[in-house]
Amino acid sequence: MRTSEQLYHQVRWDPRFDPARFTLGLLQRGAAPKRVPLPSFVPGGDIPWHRVLFVEADGELVWDRARGLDLIDSTTAGRVRGRRVLPEPFFTARTPHAWDPADGAWRPVQAGPAAYPPARVRLLTWNTLWDRYDAPRIATARRRPMLLADLAAADADVIALQEVEPALLALLLAEPWVRSGYTLGTDPDGADVADSGLLVLSRLPVREAGLHVLGRHKAVAAVAVDTAGGPLAVAATHLSSDHSENGAGRRVAELARLAEGLGGIGAGLALLGDFNDGRTGAEGPAAALGLRDAWAEVHGPADDTPTFDPGVNPLAAVGSLTGRAGRIDRILLSSGAGARVREAALRGDSPAPDGLFPSDHFGVEATVEYGATDAGDALPGEAATTRTAVAWLPPHDPAVEELRRAHDPGVARWPAHVNLLFGFVPESSFARALPLLAEAAAQGRPFTARLDGVHSFGRREDAVLWLDPAAGEGGDGPWQELRRALADRFPGCRGRSTGWTPHLTLGRSGDPRRAEREFAQRLGPGGRTARVGELAVLSRRGDGPMRVRAVVELGTGTWRWAEPEATPGEPADPPEPSRPRAPEPPRPAEAGGPENARKASGSRAAGGVVGVGDAERITARLAGALSGAVVRVAGSRAMGCALAGADLDLVAVLPGAADAGAVRARVAAALPEAERLREVTGARVPGLRLRASGLDVDLVVVGAGGLDPARAVERRAELGEAAAVALSAVSDAEAVRAAVGAEHAAFAGLAREVKAWARARGLDSAPFGGLPGLAWTVLAARTVREAADRSPAALRREFFGTWAAWDWSEPVSLDPEADAAPGPDPVTVLTPSAPVRSCTAQVGAGLRDLLVRELYEAWERLEAEPEGLLPAAPPHRRHAAWAVVSVRADTAREFEEHLGRARGRMRGLLAALEEAGLPEAHAWPRPFARSGTLARYAVGLGSAPPDATALAALTGPWAATLPGVTVTRADGGEVPDLP
Repeated sequence: MRTSEQLYHQVRWDPRFDPARFTLGLLQRGAAPKRVPLPSFVPGGDIPWHRVLFVEADGELVWDRARGLDLIDSTTAGRVRGRRVLPEPFFTARTPHAWDPADGAWRPVQAGPAAYPPARVRLLTWNTLWDRYDAPRIATARRRPMLLADLAAADADVIALQEVEPALLALLLAEPWVRSGYTLGTDPDGADVADSGLLVLSRLPVREAGLHVLGRHKAVAAVAVDTAGGPLAVAATHLSSDHSENGAGRRVAELARLAEGLGGIGAGLALLGDFNDGRTGAEGPAAALGLRDAWAEVHGPADDTPTFDPGVNPLAAVGSLTGRAGRIDRILLSSGAGARVREAALRGDSPAPDGLFPSDHFGVEATVEYGATDAGDALPGEAATTRTAVAWLPPHDPAVEELRRAHDPGVARWPAHVNLLFGFVPESSFARALPLLAEAAAQGRPFTARLDGVHSFGRREDAVLWLDPAAGEGGDGPWQELRRALADRFPGCRGRSTGWTPHLTLGRSGDPRRAEREFAQRLGPGGRTARVGELAVLSRRGDGPMRVRAVVELGTGTWRWAEPEATPGEPADPPEPSRPRAPEPPRPAEAGGPENARKASGSRAAGGVVGVGDAERITARLAGALSGAVVRVAGSRAMGCALAGADLDLVAVLPGAADAGAVRARVAAALPEAERLREVTGARVPGLRLRASGLDVDLVVVGAGGLDPARAVERRAELGEAAAVALSAVSDAEAVRAAVGAEHAAFAGLAREVKAWARARGLDSAPFGGLPGLAWTVLAARTVREAADRSPAALRREFFGTWAAWDWSEPVSLDPEADAAPGPDPVTVLTPSAPVRSCTAQVGAGLRDLLVRELYEAWERLEAEPEGLLPAAPPHRRHAAWAVVSVRADTAREFEEHLGRARGRMRGLLAALEEAGLPEAHAWPRPFARSGTLARYAVGLGSAPPDATALAALTGPWAATLPGVTVTRADGGEVPDLP
């Protein structure tokens, strides 16, 4: 077994290993081991070797001191997956870091090759002016907010900054736009930025990061990203100035080092920074390095627009030795990856009204295209699908619609349309495709189309009849120009290579000549005109019709989602009126006859949401059937916040022991009309599930032993853990109602709304890895208790603002003063009553991340429009493919048993998918197909799903243990809208 020191140096210098993928576990006194990236560990520094307890690579344990484990020679973990873009030993590997909103900290992040690398990359370099010199004269406190705002507005893909001090770094790290969109090329807690002043931020996934020290306070920092033309190294540097002794000589040496080290990069290169050298041509830094100058390629070699100008910028005058202006900040490019410079401009060259500039240097930005020149900004690797299209939809025309209804077999599937691209990219790629589509649309202009003349093409026996939308003076010129711009952006969506004819399909006919005359007569003379001002992006899900998912305007490029139906927030029935005192908890329904049960379980038994109706009648009949039992309503109905059609949760406390078989027989006799009656398998206490009068009923049965059933809830601890947990469903509801007190109406309204919001996003089912109803009510109750303004709109904003910003490593309890230690789970919401435990242990890291994203999106919407609706983004935008879980049986009773087992094991399937590297896996809680003996559920596989063979290998062991269950793969559009 190697020592920790030997292993460190082997990983550090052996070319087979990638140091950035290794983590050291360090001993901390009185605390859990601290994990640090191997590249940030300093040999011989403050931490001795004996405090290295273990080493992980790619999350796998490869060396453990206590266990005597040393797998470094036998494992594939941590191995270089290919030639590094940033070659060693010139570059010392660094670990990229990204903001983790769930942990509230910057964490190491690893990214492989990008699935859809961009063709266009916006680069920005800026010397930010540190205040270690001339601090009283450069107004740093006033400048930095200007600088941050300008950086955000730049919308750059990669930003290279120089002269970054710890104070500026802290400000950057706190910026929401940095946290939400950028990866750092180093550990922000390390010494790299403080030592060199260099910081690289990338909005593109960072494959590698590295640093090379050129001298005291001089270095080159780099990241490797992917473009459509291949890997690209983006490096930042700051060469010595004339303030240094022999500054010119130092720059020559530094350029020589850079030329030697960067020459080993086997990929495209962009070198950004302050070169402190204003010369151009053969004497300039570009020539010394054998690189191209982005500014010169756009503006010409004679353009010496200064980036440091003491005559214009007073800040530059403070630090200038000569007063001369110069173009000393540059973006230099290699010819690799097919780089083509499209734009180059200055940033920060206009002062504030008081004359202050953000820095003594102006920033330089450039837009560079990579890849084949005819690829435009397409999405590489995306195959077109006939389930999507980009089309123009004409205004409603009764004559056209009448013809289509009579003659077009596709009238139910398509609206009247003129297709520009068919097929288009899958719906899961719309979010990436729409900005590119918008760029193409912005280049075109709205035009007026004249629709006149009926024509046909295709076989005579089944010809397509179409209305000509290009009958105007310009013919099809505007259409062809628009189509060409779109096809250039998406070359894989060009369709047939034989040409394209704009047409609006009217129908089919076996006699096209006769049909042409008939259709023209029915449409009438003179044609019709319509403005072509926007395009629709359509998709079809399952067997459904083509529907508009987004709209893009011509001329402006403005685009918007076609909003789905907003989350319903209205309660099923009017909420209980506000009362001056806290409401009483619902009373039990005691056995002894239907009349007594009815009186005891009236409108209060359902928490005030449903009147004397089906829920009460079912409760009363069950109470009457279970002699000597006390039947209590639990869940959302007991808390008075049930949605329409909510399950009826009941707890039956029986004298003595609970016999599930006997209870089932009694229930079947009391409710002969009940459907899907089955015993719940795998539960710690007996239970039944059934459906009656349109309600799903969950009945938990607890034996009271020698206790009075009426006192079982308050004395539940005496009945053992399993019974206490079951009975706490009643006490949890009572605790929530007591906590909100006189504010119950406000709580009920908020709880209903957020539960409907969660349901619309598939976040609301514990068996499927989501948060149960109890968790949502605890979050709502906490919000109501702590809110100053309890109006509905204010509570909505408070709810989403609070929980979007919550550190989910911290437990949530109904009582904010409760002392609860962080647990091991990604999300911990504690039950309101004893036995206190997490009700969210089933929530994995992937669903936590989805929860955080959805909460943030809702919060941002409400901040922009407080009274606005909260439409749910359909999961088809997130998932390129699905695992379809089918449950089948020959009989209804057998099917219910199979379905119960499959639902109970769904979390195991999600865990297997997450362990296989599919953190975006999301099981939708409700089946998209259901009959008496069949149910189909969709499990989204994220943006990079496995193929059918790999999915079968992942899910086969899980399905093999479940009778009647199969798992198959479906592409994104093959699954219909999810309920």
